Amino acid sequence: MKNFYCKCRLHLWLACLTAGIGLSACSDGDEGGGNSGYQPDKPIELESFYPKTGPIATQVIIKGKNFGTDAKALNVYFNEKRAAVISSTGDRMLVLAPKLPGEECVISVSMGENEENKVQFDELFDYIIQTNVSTIAGGMKGTTMPEGTTSLTAAQFMDKPDSPIAVDKNDNLYVRFSLSAEGKENTHRIYMMNEEAGNIKMLNDFGILVTGIILSRDYKSGNVYWWHTNMGNEDFGYFDPVADYASVGGGKTKWDKPLAFTDGMPSWGGRQGFEMNPADGKFYFYSNEGVCARWDPVTGAGENLTSEVFKSSQGDIMGIVFDPLDPNIGYFAVQGQHCIYKHDLTAGTVEVWAGRKNTAGHLDGPLAEAQFNNPCQMCVDPEGEAIYVTDRENHCIRKITLSNGYVSTFAGTPKSSGYVNGPADAAKFNKPVGLAITAEGNLYIGDSENYAIRRIAIE
Repeated sequence: MKNFYCKCRLHLWLACLTAGIGLSACSDGDEGGGNSGYQPDKPIELESFYPKTGPIATQVIIKGKNFGTDAKALNVYFNEKRAAVISSTGDRMLVLAPKLPGEECVISVSMGENEENKVQFDELFDYIIQTNVSTIAGGMKGTTMPEGTTSLTAAQFMDKPDSPIAVDKNDNLYVRFSLSAEGKENTHRIYMMNEEAGNIKMLNDFGILVTGIILSRDYKSGNVYWWHTNMGNEDFGYFDPVADYASVGGGKTKWDKPLAFTDGMPSWGGRQGFEMNPADGKFYFYSNEGVCARWDPVTGAGENLTSEVFKSSQGDIMGIVFDPLDPNIGYFAVQGQHCIYKHDLTAGTVEVWAGRKNTAGHLDGPLAEAQFNNPCQMCVDPEGEAIYVTDRENHCIRKITLSNGYVSTFAGTPKSSGYVNGPADAAKFNKPVGLAITAEGNLYIGDSENYAIRRIAIE
């Protein structure tokens, strides 16, 4: 099938090259100012389009009548996504398939701002979704860490990106490094990466003890928050885009009831991640002492929600998300138990939702039958249709489709570690941990043992 598709693409490229030269020449010859050839008193007519299928940026030739020769005046849509019109001769135009318009696309054409002249094909265009893995920074163990603002592509890291990561409203990616490789166990650096600008910037150098700093996005403001998790230090704040992403202190968390202790250690010892519930604007966390708590980033007020129901779900918990259709439902992944729990905040119940408790493995299928091996950070796609999970010891990214409760392998080669970019099903990771998603649906991964930040582009 792949060979057939490649041959078709080659023939298409040659055809479009010939057509493009002709279309471009005709378009360049129109110097009359206005849309030469278009007759407003006559309808736009559609005859055919070719090819019938393809991925993003596929060159599609549309044949018909009364298109005019002003490409800028033409509106071509694949479903609701607008396509770029390269050129038009009046009876033939060349357009590029837009990104993610839907798998089955209605192609429509109109002229100017008047939608009354819009026409559409009865035949559908079959859009091919491509999922590719690439590296945006790192890829081999470095001898130093980036300083100041430097090139993203040239950046290498001497410590692993093995903690939660976050993306703000401007698609800036935030990553924490503990610098343990430098022998600076008390130092935690926060870096901001912007793929479009091509740079990486060190934002802060926190000199703190043990677990240190964790990151999460505030869905009210769109900014990224940091939170101290060490004993006696409940400081929190955010990175302010107005102040050039300077770290701004927000205050100190004040709990209504003391948090649980285990063997003389306070609950900060198990805080691996926190997540905002979009419905109430509060951050929630679960810890390895069976603790559940939330706090308000506006007031700093913290509520200890711990009860007996959390005793069976103790363990390292980094992945936390809320159901996009019901924010009173939270999901949290317990690494050592190899499963994901469902927490009904209204009913106060906790139950295994996905995976088999205390059974490590890799198996795609329905929620109750699927298997994970140390699930870590999770995120919800922008459409609210799926939850993505870093499956650390399986070296892959899993996808849980919410409509049918099915777990599948989204990217990576299960049970096979490595470092390979390319199509998602052939790519390789090495103990991926952090996971964040942009508004466009692109995923960023903290690929810990590859000392790399990877990206999965869905196009």
